[in-house]
Amino acid sequence: MGIRALELARALHEEGFDVRLLTGNDAREAAEVAGPVAVTAAPPEGLASAARGVDAAVVSGHAANWWLHQLPDVPVAADLYDPFPIENLHYAPALGERTARHDRETLSLALARADFFLCASEEQRLFYAGALYERGRIGPRNFPEDPTLSRLLTVVPFGVPRKPAKGDRAAGRAAAGVPPEGPLLLFGGIYDWYEPGLLLEAWPSVLARQPRAKLLFFENPNPETTPQGVYARARERARAADPEGRSIFFSPWLPYQAREDLYAAVDLAVSIASPGLETDLAYRTRLLDAAWGGVPSISVGGGALARALELAGAAAAAEPSPSSLAGAISALLEDSGRRARLAQAARSFASKRTWGAMAAPLAAWCREARIDPGRLPFPSSSVRPLWKRIGRVFSGRL
Repeated sequence: MGIRALELARALHEEGFDVRLLTGNDAREAAEVAGPVAVTAAPPEGLASAARGVDAAVVSGHAANWWLHQLPDVPVAADLYDPFPIENLHYAPALGERTARHDRETLSLALARADFFLCASEEQRLFYAGALYERGRIGPRNFPEDPTLSRLLTVVPFGVPRKPAKGDRAAGRAAAGVPPEGPLLLFGGIYDWYEPGLLLEAWPSVLARQPRAKLLFFENPNPETTPQGVYARARERARAADPEGRSIFFSPWLPYQAREDLYAAVDLAVSIASPGLETDLAYRTRLLDAAWGGVPSISVGGGALARALELAGAAAAAEPSPSSLAGAISALLEDSGRRARLAQAARSFASKRTWGAMAAPLAAWCREARIDPGRLPFPSSSVRPLWKRIGRVFSGRL
């Protein structure tokens, strides 16, 4: 979400808006890559001061709780791209019911008080349309004049830079701590709705056909706030299968601006998600960004974006079995011609999804931003004090 906020800010700046990017992290981190966009440090309690004079805002996640209370008279678009209330249910065994209640109240407050809503896909649009209807935001007052809901809820997916990725393969391998020889598969970060275990189960069969193959995972940048159950099990299983770390690697999180080199170093991306509502609603950002880098992908349960990439000839799908996955991976690694065709299709797919193009509906709203007359009163139970006490805050990083 930090990357999304940064790129949407840059896209709006290119449309002529005076944009201010507020961050709860060290502002220098974002400022290094924000270009002409002004970056301001803004602790949760200080949003009103940091945003003085703004005409409209885009907010997301738990930060919306603070914004909606501190600046109730500013038109606001709620970015619902990340369905965190559903994602975090996967963490319920670790975080308990209090976090789930807080997530639900956070979403409910945004649905009541925001004036415009962004989501990632048609699947998400239907999900949030149902939530808005139940909340009382869709009805006789606004539906007859806007049956498509375009004035209230719109699809703004993730995007990619306009400039094609051109990285350095050797530099990418070195940064990730991976040897220079052999094909490299990228799984990436591990969250509790992913199933890296399926790939690790298939890995010996892949190595039997591709002995020099390498597999790359990334460590979580916020382990203190993100439960690490699936990650811990994947790491333990990887070390048991590859005790000397010759074919399976775990890299620290790399800076956002280093990913062009990473994609140049990678031959294939693999995405495996567990079946369920999170997967139905997911828009797997990593697959689109990898496609921008010319990396074809194989998905198991990849959701809307994975299906779109497969339809475009930029990706392949595998059944949720070790043999099917190992066969799909090995076949692609052995067929350089097919892999090149998929890579070219991936670049073409991504080129039509630049940040400027994706942000167009948001820019249109910003030009005429207003407070929606269908806003609801603040709920009797405010989520803001609970968030102060909860102690576990999910945050985006660049």
